[in-house]
Amino acid sequence: MITLLTVCGMICPAQESGAEEAVQVAQSADACRAAAAAGDAAAQYELSRCYFTGAGVALSTATALQWLRKSAEQGFAEAQCNLAECYADGIGVQKDAKEAASWWVKAAQQNHAEAQFRLGMAHLKGEGVIKSDTLGLAWLERTARQNHVEALYQLGLCRLEGTGGNRNESEAVSLLRRAAESGHAHAACRLGCCLLEGIGCEKNAEEGVSCLLRAADGLCDSAALILARCYEHGVGAPADAGLAFDWCLRAADAGIAEAQYQLGIYLEEGRGCKKNESKALKWYKKAAEQNHTEAQNRLKIISEKKSEQEEKS
Repeated sequence: MITLLTVCGMICPAQESGAEEAVQVAQSADACRAAAAAGDAAAQYELSRCYFTGAGVALSTATALQWLRKSAEQGFAEAQCNLAECYADGIGVQKDAKEAASWWVKAAQQNHAEAQFRLGMAHLKGEGVIKSDTLGLAWLERTARQNHVEALYQLGLCRLEGTGGNRNESEAVSLLRRAAESGHAHAACRLGCCLLEGIGCEKNAEEGVSCLLRAADGLCDSAALILARCYEHGVGAPADAGLAFDWCLRAADAGIAEAQYQLGIYLEEGRGCKKNESKALKWYKKAAEQNHTEAQNRLKIISEKKSEQEEKS
């Protein structure tokens, strides 16, 4: 069975191309089906994955759920966690936070890290279970000890914000650093901010910018806006108006209202770019549409100046 599941687990999600690969996928799905029909919970879970992705079988969410439920009801933790996610997201079933939480509990009791993390977040938000910072933090702490990257990040945020009265900035930095070192872009961004401001650690602007660059490489758009400010003011890196403009443009393109407003200023004043009042106006309007107060005020001032000029002419 170990060999069978290794084959199914590798081939089902991949959906390899080519006639030979297609035959192998179909044969593997058949092997999973035979073992699943015989009552093997692990094979039932693997077969559900094949039906969810359409690997070697006709894609069918309904059939996938049938096999997933069979596996979960036999106590297979991975299946229990995935079934919970189906109820949480409404995949093939009606959204039901309580039902999702009940399956996360079952998997979490088997030390399933993802289920423990999701249960912790459910308690913090009060989704499907009682809202409890104490229980939420306890599950996150347990999951973080297993080096679950998202748990490290979320627990780090909780320690920064003092969730449950447990504010600990130095612990927050340690947790964020562990998550960032595992490639979590948003953790790298928050760590960078802590280093820039000396929160929970000694100030280290150069390392802060390095963290922000890693975060930006990981597609964390908020890091781009902070980098723009760093390059504008020469914090942690030599001042460079052109780089400030480029990073601000990236953040603005991502829809961040503050970046759109700042980009308008750069364009209006010609900072790091050629002056272009019409483009500046466009970015002010984008920010204003997101209820950015300063952008709305800037548009009002520009409109009043334009009216005065028209009256004089």
